[in-house]
Amino acid sequence: MNEQLVFFSLSKDELRKLIQDSIREELNEKKQKELLSFKETCELLGISASCLNQWKAQGKIPFKKLSKRVFFSRSEILDALKESNYSKLRQLN
Repeated sequence: MNEQLVFFSLSKDELRKLIQDSIREELNEKKQKELLSFKETCELLGISASCLNQWKAQGKIPFKKLSKRVFFSRSEILDALKESNYSKLRQLN
C-alpha cells in the first residue's frame, strides 16, 4: 500500500466551508434515501432485528420484497408510526 500525503493551506473560513459543505451533502444523501435495508430500518427505529421481524410478521410495519431481499419505505414506516403511536408499539414487544 503506497499512500501519499498531500498538504495544502486553507484559511479558517475555507476549512469551515469545506466541512459544512461535506456535512450538508451527507445529510442530503441520507434524506434522499427512500428504500431502507433491514439493518438501516432497525437503526432508524432503534429496535433489534428480532423485533423488526416480529413487527413485519404481525403486519405492523409495511415492507417490500425484491427477490429474496426485504426493503422498507422510509415514508411508509413514518406514516405507520404516526398512525400507531410508536411508544405504544414498542411497549407491545
